Order: sequence, then structure tokens, then C-alpha cells
Amino acid sequence: MRPLSLDARLLRLLRENPGGDIAEKLGVPPESARDRIRVLREAGYAIEDNRLIAAPDRLIADDILSRLDQPGFVREIIVFEETGSTNDVAAQLGRGGAAEGLVVFAERQTSGRGRLGRRWESSAGRGLWFSLLARPQFSMRFWPRLTTWAAVAVARGIEDSTPCEGKIKWPNDIYVAGKKAAGILTETQMDGNPFAVAGIGVNINQEAADFPDSLHGKAGSLLMAAGRPLDRMEIAAKILRRLDAAYPLIESGFEKIVAEARARSFLEGRWVEIGSEQGVVEGLDEEGGLLLRKPDGRLITLRGGEATPAGEKRL
Repeated sequence: MRPLSLDARLLRLLRENPGGDIAEKLGVPPESARDRIRVLREAGYAIEDNRLIAAPDRLIADDILSRLDQPGFVREIIVFEETGSTNDVAAQLGRGGAAEGLVVFAERQTSGRGRLGRRWESSAGRGLWFSLLARPQFSMRFWPRLTTWAAVAVARGIEDSTPCEGKIKWPNDIYVAGKKAAGILTETQMDGNPFAVAGIGVNINQEAADFPDSLHGKAGSLLMAAGRPLDRMEIAAKILRRLDAAYPLIESGFEKIVAEARARSFLEGRWVEIGSEQGVVEGLDEEGGLLLRKPDGRLITLRGGEATPAGEKRL
């Protein structure tokens, strides 16, 4: 990670409330500390007696970085007020040589998408829409594991920061209180200087009325499950922490990620349709593939596709 900016270091100190001289702890002149506190207040932060009382409800890169461990996987955060797709921005930066650990957030996406090119509703200021650039040094045969890694990290990050329980609907959706609240889209470029982009969308502070009619009863948000508005930056930081902590396990220790994915399965024991295949879900194999027991008793493994439980329509 790059060295934290003065504002990020200041926010960390104000949040930890260590007491003593803030300027001395930051290693800057007192007037510099006072000036940065003034700027933070103007940006919407409530600061009293060198304590952070409240933060504005908007994504701020320095604030998110101030909540992460160091050193960590996340190297840099960029926040856009609006963009077409954070996955497209991250991929463009990846093709330009950007280093691993870059995270692109947007308050609003105009062309957010999920798997199979479906549109992802990205309400301005209501959720988290972000993409993480990775340049894995492990064998490319392990790259398909990235989706399972991200799904488990998102579910755990949600649970770390909210009263909600995250269930994983194989392979890339997170369900909360029986409704889809988050999705993951992993895209890769294998030629030239290879990279992967993990796009993550989390519905946080939407009310039911914020979703289009076509998604009513299917899509949900953390607010709808928790019954109260939630801190988007805190959730973002907790998810990034979980992504960071589990990243080394993709190559060595992936069985731990798979075990968590199994324990959080939304589909275990349910009859599902996946393309032309039907059967009862019996878990995951060691690579995160879906184990499906067919009506004739055969157990098959599926590596991709979209699982639709009996009686449900696709989102």
C-alpha cells in the first residue's frame, strides 16, 4: 500500500481517539493539523475535542483507507461520483499497467452489469459499486477460484459490519433475508500483462420502493434486512479487509474458503435448474464447483452457469 495521506492518518487518529497532541502524533506543525481538521469539517465530518463523532454519507477514499490494515492487498482507492462501469474503468487501468490492489468505487454506475450482461441497478449513494484489480502470481488454473474468494469475503464483510447474515447463492450472489443483496462479476484478461477484475455490487440503504417493479420480491438490501440505515464506508472497509485476509488462501489454503462457502450455501439441499441440468444441490467440490445429484442418482459437478431453485424466476 502507498503511504497513507495526511487526511487518512488524521482520520485514523481521530477515530481511535488516542488523546494527546494530534499534531505531534502526525509529525506535522499544529497549524497543519488544525487546517486539515477544518477541511474535514467542511467536508461533513463532525469532530469534537479531537474525536471523530460522525462521517458524511458519501464514499471518501482517504476515509476507507484509514480503516484498513497496513500493509495490505489494497494499494490505492479511486472514487468516482459517476461512471459507466467500475469493472470497465478497472480493466482500462489494468491494460494501462496499473498495479495490483487498485480499487475503483463509484457513487453511481450508469452501465453497471452482472453476469450474462444483465443490468445491475446502481442507485446513487445507496450501495457499494466497486471493482478490484488483481494480478495473481499463482497459476492461471487457480484463477477461477477468485469468484468463490470474493463471495465468501463479501458475505463475511457484511456480517462483520451489520446484523445481517450473508448466504451464497452459487456461484456469485449473496442473499440476505432470502433476497439478493449483492453480486460479483469476475472478468479476466489473460494475454499480455494478465489481470483479473472482481466487480462487487452491494445493495445497502435502498428501500423496497427504490427497486424497479421487475425486481420486487427478488432484490433486497441490507437496510431492508437490518431495519435501519447502515454505514457504507464501514461496510466497504470490512469487505476489503476480508478480501485482503483471504487472498493468500486462493493458492494455498483454498479448502478453508470452500468450507466457508459450503457453510453459507443458499442452495444446499434444494432442487435447482442449471441450464439443461436439474437436481438437488449436495455441496461444493474442492475447487468450488457445484455438486448436483441428478434424478437418476448420478452426482455431477458443474463449473459454471446460473442456478435457479424450483419455483423461482431468474433475476
